[in-house]
Amino acid sequence: MEAEQKTHINPADYFNPDTPVHDRGFLRKLWFPFILGASGFGMACFLNIYNRKPKFSGIQQHVMFSSLGILLGISATRWLAQRAAERDHIYYHYMLAHPDDFPPIGRNMLKS
Repeated sequence: MEAEQKTHINPADYFNPDTPVHDRGFLRKLWFPFILGASGFGMACFLNIYNRKPKFSGIQQHVMFSSLGILLGISATRWLAQRAAERDHIYYHYMLAHPDDFPPIGRNMLKS
């Protein structure tokens, strides 16, 4: 399949909220929940060692801290996505309001 043969690139198209968003990937979606969940588990282990208990005693602490970390990771991921969407909306609105500052960029086509 051949790509579209556009002669100019509109900079506002990069921040257009109507364009489809590519899939972020499996690992990127789960990065914060996994890291913060593992940190919660590690915190439970650290508290047990600090209190001179066996490392894995009190399984309810491990479940509680891991669940709290996972929930914080999910909310952090959502917060970062919302913040990025707001930023992109501001950029897009500014580009539409000031088109003379963002002229279309001419593409350099390679000759075969």
